[in-house]
Amino acid sequence: MSSSTIGRPNSRPIATAVEVGRDRLRVALSDDRELTVPIEWFDWLASASDEEWSDWTLIEGGAGIWWDRLDESLSVAGLLGLRETS
Repeated sequence: MSSSTIGRPNSRPIATAVEVGRDRLRVALSDDRELTVPIEWFDWLASASDEEWSDWTLIEGGAGIWWDRLDESLSVAGLLGLRETS
């Protein structure tokens, strides 16, 4: 299997929007990609209420997503399976 990289391979992925549904988490990226993952990957998110789901904020310029009411976060790089860079 082969893969390709679009854009600058060393640029960090940036989220522009987040949508949480009953069975999935969707993250729109600044380079027009869209990532959708099963919500079951995150027990804390799967068991949250609609109000808790909707209380998200993009952090670090879109490098991460923070849910204040849940006191939890996800990195966009981590969702893509990329190694975190500082």
